Amino acid sequence: MNNYNSEFKINDRLISINSPTYFIADIASNHDNDLDRAIDLIHEAKKAGADAVKFQHFTADTIVSDYGFKSLDSLSHQASWEKSVYDTYRDAECNVNWTEELVKASKRENVEFMTTPYNYDVLNVMNNYVNAYKIGSGDITWIDFIEEISKLNKPILLATGASDLEDT
Repeated sequence: MNNYNSEFKINDRLISINSPTYFIADIASNHDNDLDRAIDLIHEAKKAGADAVKFQHFTADTIVSDYGFKSLDSLSHQASWEKSVYDTYRDAECNVNWTEELVKASKRENVEFMTTPYNYDVLNVMNNYVNAYKIGSGDITWIDFIEEISKLNKPILLATGASDLEDT
């Protein structure tokens, strides 16, 4: 016997084992910090059949440590990057001020707008714009944040790719 809901809705779309696949196009940070490109990617996602588009909202200051990455030994895969890890993340930020434009573009394409928030400030801004949240697998053990999101009473999609069974 399971102790979870076997179906839920995102907006008016039923998500269940018996429902058609719910296709979320993970745009994430692939917009190259360019609003026009982000909007183009929403359009391309719809052309590919997406039901939803998902971005990542973070700031480099709150997600990575420039000092920490600079102190890693040169054998890490980031050692071959042209820019520092911090600068790479800074260049990949999704500006919160774009949100209304991204939501409008999503509505024009008839796809759901979603995001993965990576801090409390973003969470508070995004709550007016999303019908569901996605939590990245790197945050699966950030229990306080997951509990805060759960208080918003919206569906939560929890990635597990960077976790193991003990984390769940």
